[in-house]
Amino acid sequence: MSESTIRKLRLNFIRSAMLTLVGVMLGISGLIFLTNAWLTRQNIRNILDYLIENDGRITSAEPIKPGEAGYDYSLFHFLSEIVNSDEENVYRSPEFRFTTRYFAVKFDAEEKLVEILDNHISSVTEEEAESYGRAALKRRRKFGRYRSYYYQVGEKADGSSIVVFLDSWIQVRANDRLLYSVFIMIGFGVIVTFVIVWLISGSAIRAELKNAQLQKQFITDASHELKTPLAVIKANTEMQEMLDGESEWTQSTLRQVERLSGLIANLVLITRTQEKEKGDRTETNVTRAVLETIQTFSPVARNEHKTMTQSVEEHVTMKAVESEIRQLTSLLLDNAIKYCDPEGTVQVTLQKRGKGISLVVANDYKEGKDVDYHLFFERFYRKDESHNADQGGYGIGLSIAENLVEHYKGSLTAKWNGGKIYFTAILKE
Repeated sequence: MSESTIRKLRLNFIRSAMLTLVGVMLGISGLIFLTNAWLTRQNIRNILDYLIENDGRITSAEPIKPGEAGYDYSLFHFLSEIVNSDEENVYRSPEFRFTTRYFAVKFDAEEKLVEILDNHISSVTEEEAESYGRAALKRRRKFGRYRSYYYQVGEKADGSSIVVFLDSWIQVRANDRLLYSVFIMIGFGVIVTFVIVWLISGSAIRAELKNAQLQKQFITDASHELKTPLAVIKANTEMQEMLDGESEWTQSTLRQVERLSGLIANLVLITRTQEKEKGDRTETNVTRAVLETIQTFSPVARNEHKTMTQSVEEHVTMKAVESEIRQLTSLLLDNAIKYCDPEGTVQVTLQKRGKGISLVVANDYKEGKDVDYHLFFERFYRKDESHNADQGGYGIGLSIAENLVEHYKGSLTAKWNGGKIYFTAILKE
């Protein structure tokens, strides 16, 4: 796994962790806030119902005694409030008439003012009370909020009505404070968690980054050290052929030298491809790059007795590095020609896709129905050593192609359909 891939995994982990945290915190905090708001609203509505039933007045009731349930606000009592909206004990409290700030406005059947009860509030004049009452009558909803007051309209059998306004400024302010506290706590929690997750994830991947660097260094050093003995073996074998003539053994040795040299070159290439940063991309004529690459591989396909067809859309362009487009096309074509069925067909399709491109290379592969194509992108994987084994190959071409596609935030997939295997590369700007 390359260093860039490890860092991407770290960022994906942090992103997932933070999104999960925010989602959970919002869910829990929202549930707390909504529950509190609902209970507050229910309590206000119960008080308004009580006042309307008593014609806008607080009647005397048997006061609650110490030790009765009304003084107990345990968890059980809280849960019972959610299920049971009966607040009779509130009205029996000796402090109820002093803590309840409200005013009531009565109207007859023709909506003429009958009476204003404002002895439990001092912040509203009679003119304002009448104005509030008439405004509430015009509203469709019989219960609602008007500024810092909650109101309820009660209608009697004779057509008259009473509008009770309850001063809920303290409850509204408490709900607002709870809401602001929730957002502050979420923000603080997200910041603290982000710092902790960032530090822990950085420590967790440190060993993996070191291993990736060592792996890269090993491949580079090993490739350099192997070049010299391979060059010596090749030179000695060629000298032996000059002295004693070609033989089956010398030709086999030279073929293996060439194979090892190609393998070393590909290992270095895949290492560089993994670590390559986003290069200077310019507006590239993808159509031309793909067509020229197809022309390069056409003689190879003919020599292998395979047919190559193309469906390349004209004037396809995107911001890219032209050499990377050519390399990707070459890798896919090389793989398709090598592993195409005898006398089969290789198809190349290029289309514009948004700001990016879709490059599809397909080849005949009749025995590929039950193959796990995810394995094709693993290094050194070869499905069947006997299937076109004479074509050689190292099993890392598709891995290199996948790394190239990842530079463009795209994808490379393989699927089988109707006797053909399709490799689809999606590149994005």
